[in-house]
Formats: sequence, structure tokens, C-alpha cells
Amino acid sequence: MTVRSIGLVGLTVFLTACTSAAPVKVTTGDQCFRCRRTITDDRTAGEMVQGTFVSKFKAPGCMAKYLVDHPDERGTLFVTDYNSGKLIAPERAYFVPLTVNVATGERDYRAFRDAAAASSAAADLKTNTVLDWKTVLERARS
Repeated sequence: MTVRSIGLVGLTVFLTACTSAAPVKVTTGDQCFRCRRTITDDRTAGEMVQGTFVSKFKAPGCMAKYLVDHPDERGTLFVTDYNSGKLIAPERAYFVPLTVNVATGERDYRAFRDAAAASSAAADLKTNTVLDWKTVLERARS
């Protein structure tokens, strides 16, 4: 391999690393991009990464509502696995609906990487409902 070839490979790796969408930790106290409320539980947060711009959301339902209202927005999406706190792709998550605010009836979701953990949480929350991302988006449309 020539020096020039090595340089091109190195440049390609560097550019790929700089353009890949990496999640940014959402922390309690951050502001939700859609509703502008303070994120009070980072274990239910989500985000959309568009190049170097990161939009943080208080929960998967809030992010889904934003995406429905802005269908031309594109980016890499992440939701927080409720048990581990790690960000995962929403297409790989299982969602459990919950009531966020009893006074207003506001509902949202907890995301889980593991189907068994989601089923257990659904039973604990007495919803017995586990949804996929497509269904969360459909519910945001209605």
C-alpha cells in the first residue's frame, strides 16, 4: 500500500467518524425541543441528531408528536432505555404507555431495550400494553 493510499483510507475513516450521528447524553434539567418544558426524568428522554445539531425531547411521545408535526425533519433518532439509561434506536425499543400527569391526563411512554423488561413494566404499571415505535408514531398522529 502506498503512502497516498494510506492517506486516503485515513481521510475516509476520519470523515466517516465525523459525520456519523452519535447520541448526546440527555440530562435532567435540559429543555424539551418540542414543548419547551424541563426534562425531569432523563430515563424517559429522547433525541434527534441532525449533523451537529441535537434536539432533546422529554419523552418518546413528545418526540413522536414533533416528528408528526414536522414530517420533513430528518435525523437519527434515539430513545433512552428506562432500565440502563443508554440511548437506543426507537425501532429497537419496546414502549410502555404511562400517565405522566394525573391532573391533566397527559400520557407518554417508557422505552425498553428488552421485551421482557417492557412486559414486566407494563404489568407493574397496570397497562399490560407494550407498543412498537410505529404504533407510538400512529398514536401521535391521532
